[in-house]
Amino acid sequence: MIRNKKKQRFNVLRADPEGIRDFFNSVGPWFYTWFFSLLGYRSSLRYLWRYHCARVKLREGMNILDAGIGTGFLTINLMREAPISLNITGLDFSPGMLVGLKRNLRQYDFEIRVQPLVGDMRQMPFPDGIFDLVMTSEAMEYLPDVWDGISECTRVLRPGGKFLFIATKNSFMGKLVAATWRNKVLDPTHVRHCMMRAGISQVAMVRFPWYFKHVDATVMALLGEKA
Repeated sequence: MIRNKKKQRFNVLRADPEGIRDFFNSVGPWFYTWFFSLLGYRSSLRYLWRYHCARVKLREGMNILDAGIGTGFLTINLMREAPISLNITGLDFSPGMLVGLKRNLRQYDFEIRVQPLVGDMRQMPFPDGIFDLVMTSEAMEYLPDVWDGISECTRVLRPGGKFLFIATKNSFMGKLVAATWRNKVLDPTHVRHCMMRAGISQVAMVRFPWYFKHVDATVMALLGEKA
């Protein structure tokens, strides 16, 4: 009976955006950084960019969005590995997580290169086709329907722009992480279908380096281009 009650509360939280926001505001800024650093996910993103940076076709002055930026793992590692200086817009629905983001940015003197905004990735405050690269990591698992986030990311992406999608996948390791962070796990086939339905073509799996196999077993990374 107790186990069923806990499961019921867990499922309610996963479907409740306000509950999720409160959860991240209270524990996210410090626990998120600690947990994913311990897992090796934080450092894995640096090597992911090191191996695959050229695939997103970086150039001076390009407009980049990190949707669900959190404490900045994806953005900070991209800026560390990019051969050019980048400016990035970071959107997150949790003010608490943006506090952690600013702290992490200060460590690398990246504060002036990232513009943090509070907002919902299902209704982003940007016009159509404004970004050259849209990326998201460990964020869309918290949406009631992942389609809402993918379609909105596609809307603000210019034709020919790249879309990088990283999220917890439906695997044994993914479910372990989801049990800690109270998020959903996603099926790669369904995510790929949603991306193609939204207008993202040439969707390909992006692999982490071989020495981060446990990360590959936990998350999916898909890269595509807006048709």
